[in-house]
Amino acid sequence: MLMAEYFNLSETESQTLKLSAFVHDIGKIEVEREILNKPLPLNDEEWGIIKQHPVWGAEIVSAIGVLQRCKPVILAHHENFDGSGYPNGLKGEEIPFAARILRVVDSFDAMVTNRPYRQALSFEESLAEIQLKAGSYFDPQVVEAFIKVSGRISQLLVS
Repeated sequence: MLMAEYFNLSETESQTLKLSAFVHDIGKIEVEREILNKPLPLNDEEWGIIKQHPVWGAEIVSAIGVLQRCKPVILAHHENFDGSGYPNGLKGEEIPFAARILRVVDSFDAMVTNRPYRQALSFEESLAEIQLKAGSYFDPQVVEAFIKVSGRISQLLVS
């Protein structure tokens, strides 16, 4: 957990971030496979369903003892720093710090991974996109940290 180390998170915070990263999209089990794998842009109804997955995920983990502490992170992992995200339109410091970290890491992972609806971006293109959205989608402090540890991330991806 390079980001947890960078921010010198406590053991509890680090473990919460790690667990949240593993299960952040668990709410997608409630979404029809056809929507998740659709090779075309989603319509408004489908997009509305996708936007509910953080809520469903938070509900699921709230029933699992060790994962209960992940609930606020999972619920907020699609919130944008400027308040334009979902499901609650939180902004800035209203978003749990672990969720702000996960927002960057998860977005980067999505960018460098092929999807049914688009090809993956390169490592460099993905970093540029993350930097471009600092202050809007992403916490600038988290983006700065992510850029600083990106060399180590690149090494991990190659090995």
